Amino acid sequence: MPERDFDSIYTDFSRLVYWAAYGVLSNKEQTEDVTQEVFISVLQNMEKLASLGEAQLKGWLYRVAVNAALDYKRRSKKEVLSDEPVGAEVADIAPLPEDEAVRADDASAVREAIAVIDSRYASVLNMYYFSDMSVSDIAQTLDISEGTVKSRLARGRALLYKKLTAKGIAL
Repeated sequence: MPERDFDSIYTDFSRLVYWAAYGVLSNKEQTEDVTQEVFISVLQNMEKLASLGEAQLKGWLYRVAVNAALDYKRRSKKEVLSDEPVGAEVADIAPLPEDEAVRADDASAVREAIAVIDSRYASVLNMYYFSDMSVSDIAQTLDISEGTVKSRLARGRALLYKKLTAKGIAL
């Protein structure tokens, strides 16, 4: 296994850390703060992390991100979800206001639907779709079987579909 430096860890896993924290906080600014905290922790633990394999490192980063987000949430007041898209770049051609309003409403509805489904399903959906983790990585991180991950993904998708169609969101 090649030796990892901080830059390669940040480049390879910053998205995973961001979405793990966002899954708990649902707030861009707070998530950015937590992501920074996690990578400060990475700097402080570089010797320990050098001995970990890729899957173990992913699991460690995910767990640290979720725990840091939970700690942050306990320390601060609950905030209303923002309709601002995460990591939005300024486009050369701005979308029509009507299209932007529909997209923002849909994104908000998806965030709200994920927030109210059982956390077992929500965490697996967040890891799979927003942190780009594989089924085997999720299984290893959560210490459950791959079959359980697959069933939670299927059940989570079904619950999400049910919540969104009940709100009139066309899928």
